[in-house]
Amino acid sequence: MPALRRLLVATLAVALLAGCDDGTASTPTTTVGSAAPSTTAAPPTTLSAKAELLAAYDRSWEVYADALRRLDPGRLPSAFAGRALRAAQQEVATQKANNQPVRISVVHRTRVVRVTADEGLVEDNYRNHSVVLDPQTGAPTEPDPNEVVHQRQSLKRINGVWKVVEIIEEKRP
Repeated sequence: MPALRRLLVATLAVALLAGCDDGTASTPTTTVGSAAPSTTAAPPTTLSAKAELLAAYDRSWEVYADALRRLDPGRLPSAFAGRALRAAQQEVATQKANNQPVRISVVHRTRVVRVTADEGLVEDNYRNHSVVLDPQTGAPTEPDPNEVVHQRQSLKRINGVWKVVEIIEEKRP
């Protein structure tokens, strides 16, 4: 089990670093284990506006992936609102009606286009490796599309939480 945890932590660190292409990212530090709790509180960390927006963007993908894998839209409102929420809920409902869970697997290449106190825009030219899964075996039922998708996502801070409110897929030749 500890080897699996190290692999998950390493995978998460790589995924987060892959989303930062402006050279200002720092390596995230995560400790996994069963050490005794510390009596000294760690100082709070403050993320830059860009880093905070990208963290919310990454979280939206985690929530979206979980919803499609489990065919359960319950957590979507924690990361999505407005049109983006309705679109994600509809996608999960369609996959659930067809009994087709999906494994979301993407390699992000993100760029913050704009960020203010309450609004942000993230551009992502991600490589999509997502596939529909057999509900019984969990095995892919289709080949890896291995395609680049050009997308922009608008986020808004709603009650102190960044949420994706609009997804714009860009068609490029």
